[in-house]
Amino acid sequence: MALPKLDVPMYTLKLPSTGKKITYRPFLVKEEKILLMAMEGGDEKEVTTAIKQIINNCLVSEDVDVTQLAIFDLEYILLNLRARSTGDIIKLSYSKKECERENCKPSEILIDVNTIEIHKDKNHTNKIEITKDVGLIMKYPDVNLISEYDISSITENSNEKGFEIILKCIDQVYDADNVYSRSDYTDDELREFVEGFNKEQFEKVENFFETLPKMYKDVNFTCKECGYTEDFRLEGLASFFG
Repeated sequence: MALPKLDVPMYTLKLPSTGKKITYRPFLVKEEKILLMAMEGGDEKEVTTAIKQIINNCLVSEDVDVTQLAIFDLEYILLNLRARSTGDIIKLSYSKKECERENCKPSEILIDVNTIEIHKDKNHTNKIEITKDVGLIMKYPDVNLISEYDISSITENSNEKGFEIILKCIDQVYDADNVYSRSDYTDDELREFVEGFNKEQFEKVENFFETLPKMYKDVNFTCKECGYTEDFRLEGLASFFG
């Protein structure tokens, strides 16, 4: 006789990048083990692979390709999975060497997952006007791109990897009469096009990456032993799962 199947609740949320609604279930013991093992290993690529696997397992919506989602979408989904699976409150242990007493103990900080948001720069846009008539439509770096490249290298003009990221994130080119799809052109053709930008035009592209939406939470830390206080920011998944 087969063992009974347990009912699993379903939840919905909106993707920060597009506003599209998706349906998901909480992660189960097997997914929690995958995440914990990856986090303990500390290897960024292993963590990325684990995140993709967990979200793939838990997504009920069939029209979502995890590999195409923006990295901040993935972070937001995983945080919500965590909230629906193990509780809304994250307990973090935090201490600072600036505390006045040497024997100060780490303080417990409680973070309500529901108060963690994706913050969007008011000047951020994925439509970049290169000239009055010519522009770019950018797509957000996805999880595969993040695992392959260091996005911080974008602003280093001499860094070839940074230039490669820019090319991979161009989705469309448009002018006054037409829209040109990235898939219709070779890497060399697109490279020649971007290399024709002047400094001001290239800085507009860099600004797209510098102002990417980010998931973070501003927190106030107060040492219970000596009263030392400090405001700091938790940013990135490792901060919330550490």
